[in-house]
Amino acid sequence: MIESPPEIRLLILADMHYVPAGWEQNSAPKRLCNMGLELVERAIRGAMIRDGFEAILLLGDITDDGTKDYATRAFAEIRTLIENLCPGIPLLVVPGNHDGPADVLLDAFGQSTNIFDINGYRLIVFADSYKILPSGDVATRNDSDRNFLRELAAQPGGPIIVLQHNPMNPELPCDDYPFMLTNRREVMADYEAADVLLSISGHYHAGQPLSESGGVKYFTAAALVESPFAYYTATLTGRNVNIESHQLAMPAPPLLWDCHSHTAFAYCATDITAHAVIDRSKLMGLAGACLTEHGPQLYVSHEEFWHGRHVYEPALWRDNPACRMAEFRKVARDLRSDFVRVGLEIEADCEGNLILKDEDRDWPDILVGAVHWLMERTDDKTDAEISKIFLNTCQALLDGGVDVLAHPWRYFRRRNMRVPTELYPVLAGMLAETNTAAEINFHVNQPDPAFFAECIERGLKISFGSDSHAVYEAAAFWPHLEVLRTAAGTDDIVDLLFFPA
Repeated sequence: MIESPPEIRLLILADMHYVPAGWEQNSAPKRLCNMGLELVERAIRGAMIRDGFEAILLLGDITDDGTKDYATRAFAEIRTLIENLCPGIPLLVVPGNHDGPADVLLDAFGQSTNIFDINGYRLIVFADSYKILPSGDVATRNDSDRNFLRELAAQPGGPIIVLQHNPMNPELPCDDYPFMLTNRREVMADYEAADVLLSISGHYHAGQPLSESGGVKYFTAAALVESPFAYYTATLTGRNVNIESHQLAMPAPPLLWDCHSHTAFAYCATDITAHAVIDRSKLMGLAGACLTEHGPQLYVSHEEFWHGRHVYEPALWRDNPACRMAEFRKVARDLRSDFVRVGLEIEADCEGNLILKDEDRDWPDILVGAVHWLMERTDDKTDAEISKIFLNTCQALLDGGVDVLAHPWRYFRRRNMRVPTELYPVLAGMLAETNTAAEINFHVNQPDPAFFAECIERGLKISFGSDSHAVYEAAAFWPHLEVLRTAAGTDDIVDLLFFPA
């Protein structure tokens, strides 16, 4: 047996119970089945930010009822989403008791084998047999599958990881529902005899932490479909196993504000709406949300904005028949509450002025300054000159009185330029002079904790912005928390946070 194969990282998702839009679920109300696809996307994108993975494990109950007409669509949508987000990444699908016939599920995902060799590890997918009894869905491991494991264990190869829907260990009481296999003890003896390294399960929505019995490690993933919407990353190095739990919902009590989230008014929006932002912010445990729309996009037309004409032709934003600001203000007035604030994301034009009309300066709860274009054109400029113009553009925003500087340094990342990290202290000092908060923002961006450490050292507040242009981005703040904790060198970050007035 290979004792020390390379490291492998696995993304573990269990019990999505996905029901596509337009269909009703038939299981417990606390299961947000219609959000199953979105929750899968949030988990995958979160894991990609965290360090990535070499394979994705779906541990059953992918849909809420595999016998319904919507099941085919549910399987197809989840498969398409994962293939688009993670092309080339192995996807291992385990049939669950809610998924209907196992062969139909596996065919929908194009899974024609039950054994996978990934980075020197042998992963086996078991499709256990279910009977529907008055006590519940009772599962049993087939003799043919038990024999397959024995035969595989007799062959040379890397450590064995087994995947099944039903939890294996520790034992769960069966008073209300039979979670465990009917022949669980025999199957555990098979695992011990085969020198199985790790057994991974779903089905039991509360989950079970990593445990060990007979030299075999056991883990049960909690359900993704129920709050706090847990997913997991497992890192295996040789025979060492480390499983990290991640939650999409924020910890209680509600603490964080999303100070930068978009609406359907944004030209760059996909499926985001004001109501979706509010709904997801409440669902994920935020203290509140700011609907902070692109001011220049409200002043000028789609084409004018994307060509940067609002920056280089200031007369356009001052008087333009395409102006939609009055419409946005009406929506803002109707939605503003103790939980909802309203703001504008604004820029500086080539004359150094905020792209903000006088009549729109006082009604927003928050002004977020952003650098999407520089005050001067840069076609013939050196990197050093561009950096200087960038700082001048930031200074214009700060002089104009913005409350927050959005996604610092993203200008360089989006243009595939080197981020001038040597200027971190300079920009942090500029923010300190005007007492402007710095924003942690992951939208098309990778914030550097080193910059925020400079800000914290100068006593600045740190703002969280989802910058959500799609629903899956709204209130997704675990990576923001990790950046801030890294920058601060402590988990106690409450006093560092910026809150809207």
